[in-house]
Amino acid sequence: MKSSRVLYYFVIQLLAFGIAIAQNPDKSNPTAFFMDVISVKSNKNDSSRVDIYTAVPYQSLLFLKSDDGKYYAKYSIITTIFNNKQDIAVEMHTERFVKADDYFISLGGNGDFDFFQSIAYLPENDYKVQVKIIDLISNQNYKHDREISVINFDKYPFALSGLMLVSSIFETNGKKSITPYLNDNVSELLDGFFLFFESYNKLAADTVDFVYQVSKDEKDILFTSDKVRRYIPAGTAQQYIKINSLKNLTTGTYVIKLIALKPSAEAKFSEADYLAATKRTITYIPSLAGNVIENLDLAIKQLRYVATNSQIEYIRQAASEDDKLNRFREFWAALDPTPNTQRNEAFEEYYSRVDYANQNFKSYTDGWMTDKGMVYIIFGPPVSYERKQDYYNPNRIYERWTYGNNREFLFVDNNGFGDFRLSSPPTVTEKYEYRRG
Repeated sequence: MKSSRVLYYFVIQLLAFGIAIAQNPDKSNPTAFFMDVISVKSNKNDSSRVDIYTAVPYQSLLFLKSDDGKYYAKYSIITTIFNNKQDIAVEMHTERFVKADDYFISLGGNGDFDFFQSIAYLPENDYKVQVKIIDLISNQNYKHDREISVINFDKYPFALSGLMLVSSIFETNGKKSITPYLNDNVSELLDGFFLFFESYNKLAADTVDFVYQVSKDEKDILFTSDKVRRYIPAGTAQQYIKINSLKNLTTGTYVIKLIALKPSAEAKFSEADYLAATKRTITYIPSLAGNVIENLDLAIKQLRYVATNSQIEYIRQAASEDDKLNRFREFWAALDPTPNTQRNEAFEEYYSRVDYANQNFKSYTDGWMTDKGMVYIIFGPPVSYERKQDYYNPNRIYERWTYGNNREFLFVDNNGFGDFRLSSPPTVTEKYEYRRG
């Protein structure tokens, strides 16, 4: 279980967007911040516009309290764009100041992000966009790379920009606005999402049929949608296609491809029937409240200290992987101490304790299954502990954990191999319960 935050949403006025072919985040912390890189048609004949969006969650930044009682963070964004010869084509540097009204918000309690957009103009080529975030207070830094293909849209009688994932489209004061989703992982978009793009049409206005395909590598096509007809005016127009929730995907990376078909295309079409096409990568990694679930079946087993056996069996016996994940999410939604926010602190704390137990209490089994792991997961870190050897048997080691209200747990390692067993009390009947600090 990774307690890593996944980006949710921000709202901007409807703009022109383009394509991001692939993303390679910093593996040390892939969700420390989020980015999207988009190439669209510009008003310059020799180049296209590249929009670079970043979103930094507050919890990735170190905030300091100021004299005014507010909390402030400062970080820099360094964007470097390399061409296909690895030469630097563009380099940009920006400093950002972020304010949080209270300590809870500064820790990311409201799920807030700081968003920024930068723009570059580039000629047709393949590029690597590297964005580096440097926290100027803690000196922590994170880096993401994304490869894009910038094309000359004017070369084609009909062309499509790239695809942006959008969680919702709505109208405000007579203008349409979108909620972009700057994260390739679509597992949390339970109600589906939109593919948002631009059409560039030098032909007469007409209707065009679109289909989308989901594949592992564009050869192994897992799904092809029904045709969706859209009116395409001459010139530049903004379009969107609704994607229903993608079900029964396994954990991994996929390609979603949008195809505009020629009027002559039959039900079974080939590339010869393409009027235009565009694509991007998406990932499907089960997650909850922004936390990546690397192994759902294991995460369900690990519920033993917070759920009853009947609750665990109910989740485990779901008819499909999607149903199993939904039941798992429903269980934790009922325990969410702040249901109006995008975080679930109980979920985060529980599995962070599981991770700690695995790292520190492993014996003949995984740390979360040991007696010390059980006590740590249910009650958290002790207020104090003491460790001593048995006077008569030096191989026997005692460890006593003390909690508030003078509650104590005594563990005994009878052979000196680190296999600590709970000695007193003989059993633990309580379950984990989230208690805000």
